[in-house]
Amino acid sequence: MRLRLLGSLELEGVRFTRPKPLLLLAYLALEGSRERRFLAELFWPEAKRPLGSLSVALTQLNKAHPGAVRAHGRRLYTPLATDVDELIDAVARGAWERAVRLYGGAFAEGLDLCMGHELEEWVYQMRERVAVWVARAHLELGHQALHRGAFDRAREHAEAAYGLERAWGLSDPATTVELLRKSGSPLLDDFVRDHGRTEPVPCRVPRPVARHLGRREELETIERLLVREGQRWVTLVGLAGVGKTRTAIEAAQRFCRRRYFADGVVWLGLDADADADLPARIAEALQLAPGPRRPGWDDLAARIDQRSVCIVLDGIERFHPQAGELARLVVRCPNLHLLATSRVRLGAAEERCLYLDGLSIDPEVPGEPSPAVALFLERARRVQAALGEGVAAVEELCRVWQGHPLAIELAASWADLFPAEELVRRFSPPHLPRPRNGEGDLEALLEEAYEQLPPAARRVFPGLGVFEGGFDVEAAAAVLGADADTLAVLSDRALVWARNGRLGLHPLLRQLALRRLAQRPGEEAEVRSAHARHYLERLSRHVQELNRGDEPALALMRGDHANLRAAWERAAAWGWHDRLAPLAEPLLRFFDRQGRFEEGRRWFEAVLARAKDGGLRAPFALAAAWLWIRLGELETAERLMEGVAAGPDPALDARIEQNRGMLAYRRGDFTSAAEHWRRAAACALESADPWARTAALQNLAIAVFSTGDHEAARRFFLEALATQEAHGHEADMAKTYNNLGNLLRVMGRSDEAERMLNQGLRLARRLGLGQIEPFLLYNLGQLALASGRYEAALGRFAAALEGGRRSRERVLEASCHLNLGLASAQLRRWVEAERHLRQGLAAAWRVGEAAEVARGLVVWARLELAQENPRRACRLLRTALELPELRAHNRREAEELMETLDPGVCPEAPYRSPAEALEDLGVVTPA
Repeated sequence: MRLRLLGSLELEGVRFTRPKPLLLLAYLALEGSRERRFLAELFWPEAKRPLGSLSVALTQLNKAHPGAVRAHGRRLYTPLATDVDELIDAVARGAWERAVRLYGGAFAEGLDLCMGHELEEWVYQMRERVAVWVARAHLELGHQALHRGAFDRAREHAEAAYGLERAWGLSDPATTVELLRKSGSPLLDDFVRDHGRTEPVPCRVPRPVARHLGRREELETIERLLVREGQRWVTLVGLAGVGKTRTAIEAAQRFCRRRYFADGVVWLGLDADADADLPARIAEALQLAPGPRRPGWDDLAARIDQRSVCIVLDGIERFHPQAGELARLVVRCPNLHLLATSRVRLGAAEERCLYLDGLSIDPEVPGEPSPAVALFLERARRVQAALGEGVAAVEELCRVWQGHPLAIELAASWADLFPAEELVRRFSPPHLPRPRNGEGDLEALLEEAYEQLPPAARRVFPGLGVFEGGFDVEAAAAVLGADADTLAVLSDRALVWARNGRLGLHPLLRQLALRRLAQRPGEEAEVRSAHARHYLERLSRHVQELNRGDEPALALMRGDHANLRAAWERAAAWGWHDRLAPLAEPLLRFFDRQGRFEEGRRWFEAVLARAKDGGLRAPFALAAAWLWIRLGELETAERLMEGVAAGPDPALDARIEQNRGMLAYRRGDFTSAAEHWRRAAACALESADPWARTAALQNLAIAVFSTGDHEAARRFFLEALATQEAHGHEADMAKTYNNLGNLLRVMGRSDEAERMLNQGLRLARRLGLGQIEPFLLYNLGQLALASGRYEAALGRFAAALEGGRRSRERVLEASCHLNLGLASAQLRRWVEAERHLRQGLAAAWRVGEAAEVARGLVVWARLELAQENPRRACRLLRTALELPELRAHNRREAEELMETLDPGVCPEAPYRSPAEALEDLGVVTPA
C-alpha cells in the first residue's frame, strides 16, 4: 500500500477521497510521529472539539485501510510509504530519470481545503521542496542530453526545469537559462523579456504582414544546424509557393530575438536582378563602409573578417554559378553564417540543404487547428468568409494538397463564394486552386519550373505522374527508362522528393505531370501498361520471400503498396484475372499477418467487381471472405462464400475448409471448427502447400485446445513449428510461438511459455509483424497476471490493446479490455475494472465472439467476489456455465469459483440469456 502525494492525494487501491484525513496521513508519513493534541490543533484550529475531529478522521482512515494510522502511547504514526519518499531517495542516489517519472504534479495538487495558517505554510513548503528536487533532476538530465547531442531531449528538460523555477519562485535560474540557450528553447525569449536583457543586436529583416503559422520542426532544425551543430550554410529548398521565404523570415527574426549573432542578422532579397553584382549587394546589405572600388569576393571576405553575422539570401537560385564563391567566402570568414532559399540545390560542399514540404496537417498544439487549416481560416477571414460547419472539409482540402501554403491560400480566397465542401470539389485533383485576382498563379509557376528543365528531364517528368505514393530508381528505369542522373536533376530542382532511396512527386507536381502526359495519348497508355506489368512482376518475384517474412519483401509491400494496388486495379479492369489468381493466397497471407484486413478485402473485391467467370472469382471471394471474418462480419463472409463450391483443386478446397472452420470457431462451435481444419490440413498436404498446411494445423490446435485437449493441441503446434522451421517460414513461426506459449501458460508451464512468447516477440519485431506482436504482448500479460505482477500485466495489456486497435483486431481488443479489468480488480481499482469489463463485453458482443462474452461473465464474477457481492457472482457463474461456447479451461475456472461459494448465497436462477446478463451489468450492446 502506498500513499500518492504527487499530483493528487490518493491512497492507492482504496476508494477513499476525503482530503483532510488524507492530508493528515501525508503529514504523518513525511514528518514522522506526532502527539494527538498537536495534530488536532494543527488540522482543526477552529473546531470546538479538535480531538473529536481527529478521532473521526482516524476512524475513517482505518476503516478505509486497517492499520493506516497507528498509536504508540499518545503519539500517532503511519507505516505507509509515499511517492515523495521515493522521490527523495531517487534524488539522493542520482536516479534522475526515476525522479522525473515519479513527479506526477505538484504536492497535493488541486487540494481545496480550509486550512489554518501553519498547515497551509507546511503544504506550500512541501510543494516548493518537491519543485526544487524535480527541477534539479531535469537540469541534470538536460545536461546529460546535451553531452550526447540529444538536443530535443535537452530542450524538454530545460523547459520543464524553467517551468518549475517560474511557478515556485526559486533561486536565480541561471543554470536553467544556460540550458535553455544551449538547447535552443523558445522559452529563452520569455526569460529575455522578463529579465530585461541589454540592447538588441542589429536586425535588418522584413517584418511579415501576417502572423507565422506552423513550421516548428523546420525552425528548430534550422536553429540546431546553424547555432548548435556548427553548420555555416543552410539552404531551404522547395517548389514554388511552399513557404521558403516566410520560413526564412521567421528563422531570422528568431535569431535576432535570441542574439545568436553579435553583429546581427541581415536580409538580402535576390529576386529582382540575376545580373546584379552579388558581392556588392552583400556589402551594401551589411552596410560596410564603401571602399575606393566595387568590392569583389576577396575584398568582401577581408571586410567581413571576424564579424559574427548571419546573412539571409532569399532566391539564391539565380546566382547558381557563384555557389563556389559563396562557399569560399564562408570558409574565409569563420563567424559568417548563411541561410538561403532556393528552388534548386546549389551543390556546394559547404551547403546543407533542408527540403521544405507543405505545412503540417496535424495539430502542433492539442485542441488547436493544424497550421495548414489555420492558414486557410486566416486567409478566408480576409474575404469575410464564415465557414460554419465546414472545418472537416477544409482539413480534407489541406490534406489533398499536403499543406502547400500557396495552394491553400488560393483556395481560401474563394471561401466567401463557395462553402468548404464545394471548395473541396472544385479544387481537388486534377483541378488546381486558381487565383481569384490574377496574382500568384500556381499553375504558371509550376509550368515555368517544368519548362526550365533540361530535355532529358522534360521527357521523363510527365511519366512520373503514374506512380502513386512514391517509387524507386529501379521502377523509374523499368517503366520510363529514366537514369539516375536525370532523377538527380529533378531532385536538385525540388521537382522530385528523395528520401532514403524513395522518390516521389508532390500532389501539385503530380497533377502537372499527368496533364503533360495526357497530351501524349499513345505514350500515356504505354506508360500505364508498363507500370502495371512492372509492379505485378515485382510482386510475383517476391511472393516466396513475402511468405517467409523476409524483410526486403515486407518493406516492398509496405513502401510500394499504393503502386501495387494501382497495378492490381488496372490489371483487374483490363481483365488480367488469370495473372492475378496465383497471387490471391500469398497476398491474403500478407494482409492477414500485417493486420491490414480492410485494405486487403478492398483489393480482392476490386477483382470481384469485374470478374464474371465463377472459377476465376473463387480465390478472390474466399480471400475477401476470410478478411471479413477477421473483421467480425461473419454474415458478409458467408454471402461471399455462397457461390464457391469444392472441386478438383485441393488448394482451393483447403481455403474453403479454413474459412468454414473459422466461421464455426467464431460462433463457439469448436468441435465443428476442428473437423473443418482437419480437412483443410489434409487438402493442403495433397496440394503440397506447406503454408496452408501449417495454417490449418495452427487453427486445429487452437480448436482442440478450446475443447480442453491440451496435449493434442501441443502436438499440432509442434508439428506446425517443425514444418515452418524446415521451410524457413519465419513469419508463421512467430505466430506459432505465440499460440504455443499461450497453451503452455494454460498448462501451468510458465517458464517454457515465457521463453516461447519472448522468442516470438523478438521475431515479430525483427520482421515488422504488427498484427502478431499485440497477441504476443497479450499472452505475456496473461503470464504476468497469473504470477501476481499486476502492474506489469496492465502495461502489457495496454500495449496489446493499442496494437490491436491499429490492426483492427476486434476480438483482441475485447480480450485486452477484459484482462485490463481483471488486473485492475486485483489492484483494487474498482472503477477502472468495471469500465474495462464493460468495454470488453460490449466489444465481444459486437463482433459475435460468444466465447469471449462467456469468459467476460466469469471475469466479472471474480470482480463481484472481490467486492464481497457473492449473490451476483453466483448468478453470473451459473449463466456462464450454461453457455456451450465457454472454453474448457474457462469452464474449469468457473466451476472452481462455484465450489468456493456457500450454497445459501445462490438463491437466484441464472440469467435467461447473455444479453440479459449484459443489460444488468450496464453493458451497452447493439440491437
